Amino acid sequence: MDILLPIEISLIAGVVLLFLPKKLEGFTRVVSPLIGILNFVLAIILFFNYSVPSYASKYFMTDLLSRFIYLGIGFFGFIISLYGAGYTKISNIKYKKSKIENKKFSIEDVNKFFAYFFLTLGSAFAVAIADNLLMLLVFWGFLGVTLYLLIQLGKEGANEAAKKSLIIIGASDCFLILGIGILWQLTHTLNITEISLNTHYSLLATISFICFVIASFAKAGNMPLHTWIPPTAAAAPIPVTAYLPASLDKLLGIYLLARCVLTIFGLTPGFSAFLMIFGALTIIFAVFMAMIQHSGRKLLSYHAISQVGYMVLGIGTGNPIGIAGGLFHMLNNSIYKSCLFLGLGGVERNRGTDDLDSLGGLAKNMPLTLFAMLTASLAISGVPPLNGFFSKWLVYQGVINTFGTRNAFVPVLCLIAALFGSALTFASFAKLIHAIFLARRPSLSSLITHRSSILLIAPQLILAIACIVLGIFAYPLIINPIFRKILPFETVGVWRPELATGLIVIGILLGLLIYGISRVKVRVTPEFIGGERVTPDMRVSGADFYLTVSEISLFGKIYGWARRKFFDIYEILRTWVFFFSRPLRLVHTGSLPLYLLWIAVGLAIILLIM
Repeated sequence: MDILLPIEISLIAGVVLLFLPKKLEGFTRVVSPLIGILNFVLAIILFFNYSVPSYASKYFMTDLLSRFIYLGIGFFGFIISLYGAGYTKISNIKYKKSKIENKKFSIEDVNKFFAYFFLTLGSAFAVAIADNLLMLLVFWGFLGVTLYLLIQLGKEGANEAAKKSLIIIGASDCFLILGIGILWQLTHTLNITEISLNTHYSLLATISFICFVIASFAKAGNMPLHTWIPPTAAAAPIPVTAYLPASLDKLLGIYLLARCVLTIFGLTPGFSAFLMIFGALTIIFAVFMAMIQHSGRKLLSYHAISQVGYMVLGIGTGNPIGIAGGLFHMLNNSIYKSCLFLGLGGVERNRGTDDLDSLGGLAKNMPLTLFAMLTASLAISGVPPLNGFFSKWLVYQGVINTFGTRNAFVPVLCLIAALFGSALTFASFAKLIHAIFLARRPSLSSLITHRSSILLIAPQLILAIACIVLGIFAYPLIINPIFRKILPFETVGVWRPELATGLIVIGILLGLLIYGISRVKVRVTPEFIGGERVTPDMRVSGADFYLTVSEISLFGKIYGWARRKFFDIYEILRTWVFFFSRPLRLVHTGSLPLYLLWIAVGLAIILLIM
């Protein structure tokens, strides 16, 4: 089957929907999930049975890594098209005492959303299988434009967030162009499969590698090029956030980094340490920022950044098991992070806010969303036997395998950061789940009477089940058929998820049996909150969990610098650009006579010099 078929279907669908009349939005909501399902089915078929037309064989490749990314793109295209069909349906939130039309989180132009969505999907498919670097560059750049257009569909702050993302990713694309130009100069070819350079013996190759890393970091959201993700998560519609920063951009950004390490450049010990350090720093700094957030969107956005650190850390090890762990974590993160964003989107549609102080008591009203978000929270925290634990376990082994090849100081620090980051991740998601589902309701007036659509619930459940399945059956589904063929490796130690899951289930059943036989009496006691007497009007939302961390002197200073955007490379560069452009702005007044005067003075100076 022609591997270009999903690309053609997606791009044609995007162009058609872009010019479709607004009155046909109902048709768009029906046909878009069908196109998403068709693309996913085709991606599955093409993973096993593929062909490239002769006219395109010089521009596209079909190795196992490309087809794996291709399949992942098709899966998330299907999930978001299904969720988007339910999300874009304008509905009223009905409260017990009032009716409020919830337009803050809605998408008013449905046709534009799905048009940009399919244009993005088609371009992502093309990037995944592009062999020619110019072909990759064209579609990579087009993805930056569609990202900007999709973010703009949001409401408050969407234009500023879209501009920031376009500038950061667009600037990184300039580095990608420079890197490709250097590769052409060194190899006289633009086909990825024909390039193999060693950065250790060439300064130009080193510069080119750095340019590719910059483009990869910006797309995936690794520090210090991560600052476009929090404002995007805060302002963009939830389907956009779950589609791009949470899933698609992670797949493509980490895919490009893996291509650099596996095919184009290789990895020297110096660059290996460089990637590992940046990965570890991203894990720690981002998870500390997530812990103090009061907005559910921003909390999830910082964790989306933190998890990239594990991927970069794994690939940075340069050994097969570490790279396999980084790639597997890329897939797992896209699954549980999308699940968390989609679950939060369902909460927003019902409550009209993502502010953790204003949420609580939703466990009875949204049990399926609770199940999905709790499963995804445990997965991202690395709790066995879910998928997040398995990929982190591979990353840890990759770091440990570097101990004998270099000074152990850097790997040891990176391993400690990764383990500590996982513990802090669990802590912050305990805060999130408590604040949304377990805390006392803020008021009786916010009781839910609105039921979520099956189109909003089904994608969450599919992703939650994927977290379980890919954790328990990782070996037969992912590790053996894909990663061990891309990178042959053997794991150290014993981890059998099927056996561990069986023991967990047996333990639960035995516990229930003993509980039933023993007839233990259950005593209900009042809540214990730091030894204080609990009154009926007292409410602990959970939003202030870990607030004392920001009151520690050193951490308080760092958080203060972060609030003043000292670590935001976009704000730093904008400040310097405005500083140097201020004198030029004084002479550019918009006055035509003044411009003519400058031209005359310039010509006079040129004539005198000549």
